[in-house]
Amino acid sequence: MLAIERLSSIRELLNKNDSVTVADLSKLFNVTEETIRRDLERIIKSDSSVQRVHGGAYKIKTFDHEAPYQLRETLLVEEKARMAGQGLRLLAEGDTIMLDSSTSALYLAKAIKSAGIRLCIITNSLRISLELSDCTHISLIMTGGSYRAASQSFVGYATTAALSGLHADKAFVSCSGLHERYGLTDNSESEAQVRRRMLLNSDLQYLLVDSDKFSLSKIHHISSLQGIQAILTNKEPIGELKMVLEREGIRIIVC
Repeated sequence: MLAIERLSSIRELLNKNDSVTVADLSKLFNVTEETIRRDLERIIKSDSSVQRVHGGAYKIKTFDHEAPYQLRETLLVEEKARMAGQGLRLLAEGDTIMLDSSTSALYLAKAIKSAGIRLCIITNSLRISLELSDCTHISLIMTGGSYRAASQSFVGYATTAALSGLHADKAFVSCSGLHERYGLTDNSESEAQVRRRMLLNSDLQYLLVDSDKFSLSKIHHISSLQGIQAILTNKEPIGELKMVLEREGIRIIVC
């Protein structure tokens, strides 16, 4: 297949499925992943509605430009599994924890399910709630609220009001950007509000974030870096971000 034909086919797949992964395209067209990455870069340059992410690309469908949940769930799988394994070490029997709607939190929920740790889990994530619904060792509290399909979660006033009346020992949240000056930020205003409340209503605050988010600042503020106990990530931060994290006394756990 000629390169121009492959590019046309990739565009058709994006229009049909809204997202693609580098690994799947590499197998489909029998070319290297590096070739697919170059193809995606060419497509992005000519089509502003296509957004690149680590391991794939997607068509922008919403104002906040967030990648589809189904795509995010299939990316950085090994890294998220390792982060979840480290997250387990931060838990104790009988803890009450808050989990946001990120795919990193979903992987932590899966690890908790397999480990059989007795916990109370508060979440706004439909996906996490379904994952844990049959666990007899988990006391599950789901916030409710307005359903947001992009994150398979519940958000809005009813969600933050419910969280305001709850308290947890530990919160595990993610973000769209982790910046040395602006702290934790998010593409989505409604998700930012939920994550902010989870952090405020928890004694210990942990961040699950991959290195693609480092030194990025998005439109909606979640919180400053103050008070974060540790960051679980796949790579060591560098430059000013690392200096600020160390200055704030935030433990960096590279998984």
